[in-house]
Amino acid sequence: MSTHPAGPAIDLVEPPVDDFDFTRPAFRRDPYPTYRRLRETTPLHCVERGAIRFWVLTRHADVVAVLRDPRTSVDRAFQPKPLVAPAVDPATLHPLARALRAMSRVMLFRDPPDHTRLRGLVNKAFTPRMVEGLRPRVQEIVDELLAPLRDGGAFDVVRDLAEPLPILVIAELLGLPAADRGELKRWSDDLAVMLDGSVAMQHMSRAVQSAADVIAYLRDHLEARRAAPRQDLLSAMLAAQERDEHLNDDEILGTALLVMAAGHETTTNLIGNGVLALLRSPGELARLRREPALGASAAEELLRFDSPVQATSRIFSEPIELYGRRIPAREEIGLLLGAANRDPDVFADPERLDVGRADNRHVSFGFGIHFCLGAGLARLEAQLAIGSLAERSARLELAVDAGELAWRPGWLLRGLTSLPIRAW
Repeated sequence: MSTHPAGPAIDLVEPPVDDFDFTRPAFRRDPYPTYRRLRETTPLHCVERGAIRFWVLTRHADVVAVLRDPRTSVDRAFQPKPLVAPAVDPATLHPLARALRAMSRVMLFRDPPDHTRLRGLVNKAFTPRMVEGLRPRVQEIVDELLAPLRDGGAFDVVRDLAEPLPILVIAELLGLPAADRGELKRWSDDLAVMLDGSVAMQHMSRAVQSAADVIAYLRDHLEARRAAPRQDLLSAMLAAQERDEHLNDDEILGTALLVMAAGHETTTNLIGNGVLALLRSPGELARLRREPALGASAAEELLRFDSPVQATSRIFSEPIELYGRRIPAREEIGLLLGAANRDPDVFADPERLDVGRADNRHVSFGFGIHFCLGAGLARLEAQLAIGSLAERSARLELAVDAGELAWRPGWLLRGLTSLPIRAW
């Protein structure tokens, strides 16, 4: 990749820095106009904030090329990059160190062969056959969560459906008590803050404490499984440890943390973002209601249209040249999945929601060896949750003004904190 322009040569005039200020509420509400401007005028964009510098790619071809490039790496210490470095309470340093030790062993931040070995820990739990086998249970949970719709009145898509569904499914996969779902949800929310490197450090103190709490909680369950194995993912990982002397408890805990945090937060955001997109495109909602067989393609389109994961990143092991710019080795390159998903070179009329869109080559689950392991489960949960919601209601509408909707802090993991609706 000595040079990697996609399309004709472009005069790389950097747009104003504020165009990519992801701390602005307006950007978090709707980043897509900024993405479009960057994609059209500056497909390689340099962002500098004091001592922090990183590069941003916005075009689909460029994003895919970097994700496929064998010279790239994700293997670096887990370090959130705040725009401002505030004082950190010394009392949080010890639990932070413990949390980072487990987080650094998460497969998201490891290259082969470690990545291959860790991914193998949970591969069998997410095969297409295993995921399809979960369909009846996921539908049962969805039906229970949607039961209040029968009585009419207030219903919050995020709090009453999108948040509890994935945490209940994940708890069952890991073999954790459903009665702990309140704590599991709180911990998962806080762990997602740690995964979202765009969240400023002042939001981290609670996440640090939650990381320490959930590690202690999972360690207790791990020891219980050693004494009495069950048919669950924790027991399966321990069985793998017995076959592989290099696999340690921190790696098992890191993998369990990833399953909890990534599996919960991204699916919650997919369902919430997806329902909001349909409410804003009532014709497509009516079409999905008329043609429930479109459920699978609708899920793919909702993933493309407003991805729950807006960006990922890579570093190169050697200096490279992109669009005539030299990028030193090990400088971070941000890959804007949300921008790539609306690239008109790949998607016809990309700003329009089309639940029947064919050949939907979105990159919301990444690409290559780090393609999201839980993609099949997330798709299943979204299809059943959104499809069942549409089927049960002849009419759906927002119960608040659109300007009152609040988004979660940060922008890498994009999702609503609440989505009140009225259903008839």
